[in-house]
Amino acid sequence: MARGSFPRNNNQFAFLILQLGLGVDLAMHGLVRIPKLTKFADKMVGDFSATILPDFLVRGFGLTLPFVELIIGILLFLGGRFLIWGGLAGGLTMAALIFGSALREEWGAVSIQLIHVLAFYFLLREAENRL
Repeated sequence: MARGSFPRNNNQFAFLILQLGLGVDLAMHGLVRIPKLTKFADKMVGDFSATILPDFLVRGFGLTLPFVELIIGILLFLGGRFLIWGGLAGGLTMAALIFGSALREEWGAVSIQLIHVLAFYFLLREAENRL
C-alpha cells in the first residue's frame, strides 16, 4: 500500500487495524495517566516496594512512562517512517514492563505484555513492506 492511500485488500486493512489499535491503546494508556501523574508514580513506588528496584528509579519510570506511551501512540498514528520508530519504542517499552511485572511475579500482566510484543512484531514485520 502506498503511503497515504486507502487500503485495497484484507492484508492492508488488517495492517491498518493493527496500527490503529496499538496506537489507540498506547496513546490512551499515556493520556489517561498524565492528569494524575504523581498519583500514578506513587502507586508504582508502592507496588514495587518489595522488589530490588530503588524507589527513585521506580518513581522516575512512573513519571516518564505515560509520556512515552503517548508519544508511541502518536508515532503509530502518523505512520510511514514514524511507524517504525513507534513500533521499536513500543517493543522496548514492553520489554521494560515485562521486566517489572516479572520482578513482581505478576504473570497475568506479563502475558498481556507478551501479546503486545507479538503485535509490535507483526506491525514491524509488515511495516517494512509498506515503506
